[in-house]
Amino acid sequence: MDIGNLKNNFTFYEGYEDESEIVLCIEKDEAIHIWEGYFDDIFDSPSLDGKGWKGFTRDYHQLEGVFSENDGVYEINPTEYLEDLMLYKEKTFEFDETKEVFNLIKSLLERAIKEGVTVKAQKV
Repeated sequence: MDIGNLKNNFTFYEGYEDESEIVLCIEKDEAIHIWEGYFDDIFDSPSLDGKGWKGFTRDYHQLEGVFSENDGVYEINPTEYLEDLMLYKEKTFEFDETKEVFNLIKSLLERAIKEGVTVKAQKV
């Protein structure tokens, strides 16, 4: 994923430069860089109702996609990932900034759906 020509937002990675980051980008437009700890805060307590996981929850807990051991760029389905993200909207987070991160990811996915564009994710 070439992020050199994208509008980059590092707000939620500043101060964590020595730790893992997740980059979500709308192809050829915008990239958000997020400290992996915020993903831990959002997705660490999934539903155990037996209905199965999807989106970030599946990837995070099953070590798939962007959370797998394989380096790579992964295309994500913004509708699936937004539906999954919204399962955590009422959660109380450990870090004050996590709610802002949640809203930033939500906005990016909603924009991708509205514009019909590709979203890619990469762990750096």
